[in-house]
Amino acid sequence: MNTVIWGVTGRPGTGKTKVINTLHYRLLSNNISMGGVLTRDIKEHGKRTGIEIQNISTGISYEIANVNRKTGPRLQKFRINLENIDNYLIKELENSSSKADLIIIDMIGPMELFSTKFCELTSKLLEQDKKILCAIQTKYNHPIIKEIKKMRNVKLYDLNEKHKVEVIDDIYNNIIEKIE
Repeated sequence: MNTVIWGVTGRPGTGKTKVINTLHYRLLSNNISMGGVLTRDIKEHGKRTGIEIQNISTGISYEIANVNRKTGPRLQKFRINLENIDNYLIKELENSSSKADLIIIDMIGPMELFSTKFCELTSKLLEQDKKILCAIQTKYNHPIIKEIKKMRNVKLYDLNEKHKVEVIDDIYNNIIEKIE
């Protein structure tokens, strides 16, 4: 198995998504084929009321959690939209896994791991020869996160310990070296 994973970890608010987004935009200029999903906050009146994923290939966004949802599993103040995770997030990851040089998954955490389909697909990707850039909630005690942490070709960057700029530069250089 030659899967290579660059994982960004840290407490909430440390900038995991910012690092992933910055890397995505920097890598665009290198003509690296990328697929997967980016995460965005949904805000109303300056407060985070939801979370959406943006399909990297199409640019289309789908809500995966919202404080105003009446159905779906609850995680903190949010209700999770499993249908959008199971349909849109899974579809993009499946499509990009066959075409892209780099798969971006922002985020592998409790919200996404409520989905059995997401767990199955993530496990499948880990067994293949893939290059994956992801944000991971390593404190969450889930079998997939445990599996990622023990993999031979994983490089975890903890934003609690390192500055974002240092992490971005190191991951960027590693990706360029591995893909080009």
